[in-house]
Amino acid sequence: MSSTPANELAELVVRRLAELGEPGQPMSIRRAAERSRGKVSHETLRQIAIGRHTNDITDTVAEGIAVALDVSVEQVYRAARVPRPRSKWQWPERFDRLDIEQRRLVEAFAAALLEAYEKGLRDARP
Repeated sequence: MSSTPANELAELVVRRLAELGEPGQPMSIRRAAERSRGKVSHETLRQIAIGRHTNDITDTVAEGIAVALDVSVEQVYRAARVPRPRSKWQWPERFDRLDIEQRRLVEAFAAALLEAYEKGLRDARP
């Protein structure tokens, strides 16, 4: 299997399912999804396990995968090659004055910065 983010995350899922199951019988994807307490669906885990997931995971899904597989959320982010989020960003009160169009402009700029950062992380990994 080549070393792409989808494959690294798939390898983590498949390996942990095998480790959490019985000898010769990995834990089912359905059981793993149940363990996530609704944070990750059976279908998302299945797509990841077969290497067909886009790796565009939300924080909730990353947390769900971590719980389902009994690994740290950091391992999930590392395998998916996406940065772990920092704390929730609370804008200073003075930014409440921005109108909707200005807020969209700031959000678009921030999204472009984050996209460039994430691409750099993906490209930097072997």
